[in-house]
Amino acid sequence: MNLYSIAFKNIIRCRSRILFIVTALLIGTAIAVALYMIVDSMRLAIGDQIDEFGSNIVIVPRAEGMEIGYGGTELARTAIDLKQLSETDLEKISAIPDYRSINIVSPKIVASVAIKDRDVIMVGVEPQREFAMKPWFSLAEQEGLEAGANPGDLALLELPEKGLIAGADAARALNLQAGDALAINGSTFQVTGILNRLGSVEDGLLLGNLSAVQTLLNRPGEISMIEISAYCNECPVEELAAQLSGVLPNGRVTALRQAALLREETIDKFSLFSMLITGVILVIAGLMVLTTMMGSVHERTREIGIFRAIGFRGSHVMQVIMVEAGLAGLLGGAAGYIGGNLVARYFGSYLAGENIDFIWQTGLILPALGLAVAIALAAAVYPAYRAASLDPVEALRFI
Repeated sequence: MNLYSIAFKNIIRCRSRILFIVTALLIGTAIAVALYMIVDSMRLAIGDQIDEFGSNIVIVPRAEGMEIGYGGTELARTAIDLKQLSETDLEKISAIPDYRSINIVSPKIVASVAIKDRDVIMVGVEPQREFAMKPWFSLAEQEGLEAGANPGDLALLELPEKGLIAGADAARALNLQAGDALAINGSTFQVTGILNRLGSVEDGLLLGNLSAVQTLLNRPGEISMIEISAYCNECPVEELAAQLSGVLPNGRVTALRQAALLREETIDKFSLFSMLITGVILVIAGLMVLTTMMGSVHERTREIGIFRAIGFRGSHVMQVIMVEAGLAGLLGGAAGYIGGNLVARYFGSYLAGENIDFIWQTGLILPALGLAVAIALAAAVYPAYRAASLDPVEALRFI
């Protein structure tokens, strides 16, 4: 009879006690695995959402000075050694090695125009690209259109050649309503819709078709800036910016990190909270294992005395206790790994507050087993020491 067979038989003989230990380790390990999977999936899911919507790279003409501002980025109008961007530069973007990581490319031309004795910034865009990039835009309530309707689902995708979308502040300043005709530099445009207030620079803009605004300004083929929505999760934005700088010598490429930093800050806070919760639960699981093992040592005082009387050393007794704890840890870790995956799969979206698809992560099985075994062994050290320290003579009095 060896120490391992003794430990294995003790596990079978004391099933209720071992089941209690395994359950404690199962709960702790399952919560650790589930929270890890949820946080990891949230990082990917939120990253994909940010990648899908909103620009994270802006390209403007390379120049010494800038005069017109839009979206927090300065745009060149008259400057020393001013370079130009044109529609031909859009073809160069598709030539970069990581072009597959680009979601949307939205070119635009920006200029100040005089309307009703007011200077208003007019922006020419390609509607399908611009409003796919910024789905938070919505039209104010007007006849035949529901309040808050998404422009990407309505007329903006087929904006008339001389149609305009007015920002909330621009519409109020110019006293515009949907359907009004607006004379600009001798050309007549029709206001197709009014944007709901966004609290951003877009509130003061007039948005029109890129080609129509280029013709109005007598700047055919010219582009003032290019906004790009890139997939951050597949390729670092900084790497894409470097590649774009290489193919666009006339452009100044800037990678915007605000969205990524906000995402990382939010997820990091949730990750820290989950780590604290997991730590508390694992400590409780360890205390439960410790208490159970201490009770087991007390109940087996007579058995331990017999082992010592027939020649077992204190180290042998300690090894038996530790082997029992290790085997219980393996069982708890395996069950916890399965339970954690199930919790993440069926309840993760509810806990994360988002619709997230969870994939069965086989790479977590070894960490889950290691975590459960480590907790079990750490909790069993003191009970094993107490068992090894029992005086054989005192222990045999229980016979």
